[in-house]
Amino acid sequence: MSKQINIQTGPPVRPQAPSLGHHQVQGEAPQSDISSPLSATASHVHRREYNQKTVGKVLVIHNFYQQSGGEDKVVEQELAMLRSRGIETEHYYVHNDSIQSKGLANMAKLAVEAAWSLPEFKRIKKLLLRVKPDVVHVHNFFPVISPSVYHACERLGIPVVQTLHNYRLICPAATFMRGNEVCEKCLHGTLLHSIRHGCYRGSQLQTIPVAAMIKFNNLIGTWQHKVSRYIALTEFAREKFAESGIPQDRIAVKPNFIQRKEVEAVYDPDDRYLLFVGRISAEKGVRNLLQAWTQVEDRGGLRLVIIGDGPEKAELAAAYPQEDIRFLGKQDGDTVLDCMSRAMYVMVPSIWYEGFPMTIVESYSVGTPVLCSRIGALEEVVEDGVSGFHFQHDDMEHISAVIGRATAYENYPAMRQKVSEIYAARYTEEVNYEQLMAIYSEAIEERDYEAAAPV
Repeated sequence: MSKQINIQTGPPVRPQAPSLGHHQVQGEAPQSDISSPLSATASHVHRREYNQKTVGKVLVIHNFYQQSGGEDKVVEQELAMLRSRGIETEHYYVHNDSIQSKGLANMAKLAVEAAWSLPEFKRIKKLLLRVKPDVVHVHNFFPVISPSVYHACERLGIPVVQTLHNYRLICPAATFMRGNEVCEKCLHGTLLHSIRHGCYRGSQLQTIPVAAMIKFNNLIGTWQHKVSRYIALTEFAREKFAESGIPQDRIAVKPNFIQRKEVEAVYDPDDRYLLFVGRISAEKGVRNLLQAWTQVEDRGGLRLVIIGDGPEKAELAAAYPQEDIRFLGKQDGDTVLDCMSRAMYVMVPSIWYEGFPMTIVESYSVGTPVLCSRIGALEEVVEDGVSGFHFQHDDMEHISAVIGRATAYENYPAMRQKVSEIYAARYTEEVNYEQLMAIYSEAIEERDYEAAAPV
């Protein structure tokens, strides 16, 4: 049962972060086409027919970040999904806390090994010989594991699948963002732009090895030839990676998923509020949302509720003390779903190319439409006039106008029903499992096809 909170005065709840080991290896309205390629097809790019291959054992590889985020949750969720369906799995986890950052020698070693780590190559090759997986699924290799993982797999003839959670293979910042604006200079030009602007952690010095990692592996063909299948989370991301030179026919599209949880709370038209859930930082666009909120005419009891924490929270909470705005801080997962279920809309005002916000899938799972920025993949995942509405992220008047129109939308009950239908067709564990198995099968078949080809 979810915890009921008073969205007008609820105090923040801070969940405990999971404990992670180092180098851890372990076994085990308008009509919408809800069966669109994004949802129903694991890899919509036309290729020759593949026979369904049996997937017996999967090795999942992931480099955890120092601060756990949505990407880490997706890894654990996908691994649990495989195990629950009888797929034998092992995982190899590395945590960034294992990095010895003190001293010039250690820093130089990390910089070199981020591009290609010989110790990780040997370690993973040894693991592959022991585990003998049918397929290896890499989520994040940066910075400890390095792209040498792909070469270890190729050396032993094991197909490898890489989920593209961010844009690290193209952009040292991994976000296509610089100075709170979208930037694609490294996609269409030289990586020297990233060094000049210090795009990785605001440091020119720290950006050099990241840019070198991208360039070096481009030159030796790692991205183009060493990965059997890539998984892009959206069609938008697939197109960006194809622009960068990754073969388009190796990129499948498979969104994230969430298993629906039963929630007792339901939307009450007499208690209307908009809800933002996430990190309160520049790229998330909360500042723009708040500025636009003050311009919404005749709010008529409508409130804005903000759940989450981040570097801008204290400043924004002090700047907007209005009674119809409530900052609730961090909340546990069940409470978030409870608040989403009761919200009129969930707000996603991001100003950057989001990968695939789990907030949207969570909102869909409880039948709540989304108001989002018309930028990147967001306008693909949220269908304007079907599962929510779009607004121009940097136009406060437009944001406020869309809020006004959306909250007065006559077909709102039908929109909530459509959102539930879209979730069931696209974002359940059952649908995602079939998509993932198809991608694994293609990777294995491709390996067999290439092995049988005459030299």
